[in-house]
Amino acid sequence: MKLTSKLFISGLIITACFTAIFLKPESTSAVPPKINLVPSDYTTEITWEKAQKLDKPIVINFYVDWCHFCKEFAPVLDKLRQQYSSKYSFVFINCEDPKNKFLVKKFNIEAYPHLYLVDKKKNKKIYINNSKYQDFPLLKQELDKFLK
Repeated sequence: MKLTSKLFISGLIITACFTAIFLKPESTSAVPPKINLVPSDYTTEITWEKAQKLDKPIVINFYVDWCHFCKEFAPVLDKLRQQYSSKYSFVFINCEDPKNKFLVKKFNIEAYPHLYLVDKKKNKKIYINNSKYQDFPLLKQELDKFLK
């Protein structure tokens, strides 16, 4: 092989290595993103107890990870949470977690998902009908109406 061909191939190899090492896509995690998300993957890190102490109404979602409708609704609710986090506290309750047994019983949860809006200052609690769970504008309308 000619010297110029060897230099050219060496240059390509060095360029490929440099690109692979220094020009990686930016990532905040060493773990690749999960593909099949379940509702438990969407966390607010706010417990029911903590939410009750805050000075905002509460959006409470009751779910189970195996439920198909819960899986579909979780990203919709997460998008709402991002838009309404200054107005509402969002709480996600896994109904199969034994520590949530009291809340599941208190709200009489028998199907999943179940979404409630709660305002303890006004002693107000409403259930959002599941027909609205995939209609983002209708959900926003319900949240806005509840604040009035």
